[in-house]
Amino acid sequence: MRKIHLLLIVLLSGLCLACQTDPAKARLERVLTASWQSYCRHFIKSDGQVIIPEEGGGTISEAQAYALLRAVWANDATVFNRIYAWTYKNLSRGRAHGDRLLAWRWGRLPDGAWGVLDANSATDGDLDYALALVLAHRLGWRAPPGLPDYIEEARRVQADILAKEVVALPGGDLLLTPGNWHEPAPPYLVNPSYFSPAAYHLFASISGENERQSAAGPVGTVPSPPRQAGIEAGNTTSRWVRLRGDTYKLLGQLTQGLGSQAGVGLFPDWCRVDAAGRLTPAPGKDTRFGWEAVRLPFRVALDGLWFGEPGAARLLKDKFLPFFKGRWQAHGRLLAVYNFDGSPAVDYESPVLYAGVLAGALAAGDRDFAHQMSLKILSFYHEDGDRAYFESPSHYYANNWAWLGLALYAGWVELPK
Repeated sequence: MRKIHLLLIVLLSGLCLACQTDPAKARLERVLTASWQSYCRHFIKSDGQVIIPEEGGGTISEAQAYALLRAVWANDATVFNRIYAWTYKNLSRGRAHGDRLLAWRWGRLPDGAWGVLDANSATDGDLDYALALVLAHRLGWRAPPGLPDYIEEARRVQADILAKEVVALPGGDLLLTPGNWHEPAPPYLVNPSYFSPAAYHLFASISGENERQSAAGPVGTVPSPPRQAGIEAGNTTSRWVRLRGDTYKLLGQLTQGLGSQAGVGLFPDWCRVDAAGRLTPAPGKDTRFGWEAVRLPFRVALDGLWFGEPGAARLLKDKFLPFFKGRWQAHGRLLAVYNFDGSPAVDYESPVLYAGVLAGALAAGDRDFAHQMSLKILSFYHEDGDRAYFESPSHYYANNWAWLGLALYAGWVELPK
């Protein structure tokens, strides 16, 4: 009888342990929460401006958009509202330039005042800004009093992206350019890490809803600005759909090669696209898989994870991931930057690279490899007093992308219904 009693105690103890939270998951969520709160204290001012140390305390549209996305996925509506209010009031080009794209750079002016240093746009910041606004709207969040509703502003930004940052090649393919300052004709400079097919998919669905409402004659719909020359007439939905398809086509070509350079599944920071759609290195621009290109796997992975896009899984599983799995198996670590041909460009690691590879592994269905990448990112995590950070307390870029990679792995990077 005593043996049976002891056996029951052991079994019940095992059941209680099974009911407890996975310690690894609990640690991951603690790290994500602590590092977000630390980022808010040390990188985001009380008025909503993100502080970038290397910008002398100024900011760029990319930084504001990252903070908005992180606020959504950290479920922090209060901080989101502050960031949105500052971004809209200080970076929106509406008053000075007649569109809702964001001015790229803000900081200290020659006279000592603070303001816009470069009014041109950066397309990645605009896309992430519009995406964050859509996600906030889906969560039911409300914009601060006196500011445009999130979904209304998102629609305006999306329309201006199509009008001023997307061009049509002579053959008809649509191409995302780096900003409103793009060349008037081919060849076009391109930054592949700006491509955001998941955002295109979401924007297409929103445009479809808006166009159906417009057909029904609602009051107060937001008109789209004039289209960029060369994009034929057609509704906004079809243009987002086309841009998404043409993007995968271009990325597939990039994995095979760039000009005379053979590809190994990597993407360049920058390249150039001529009138025939041929891809070549851009003079004076970096072609390595470096600090720009490392963001692309995350953006592509969202399209696979959110929408089940088979093109995303194929691109990452068949082209991108084999290179990094091979390097990992051979060396037990991955380097921060690689040349386009796959040769090492540096001899150090970075959580930013591991975050990109983690995203690619998740979208490819390789949870095991993604787990190993998450452990590598966690190895860069530190706590010192009230600071919780990755790699360095002042490293703005690493603190953003390490967090985004871990948040994706933890299931925080969701698409609200």
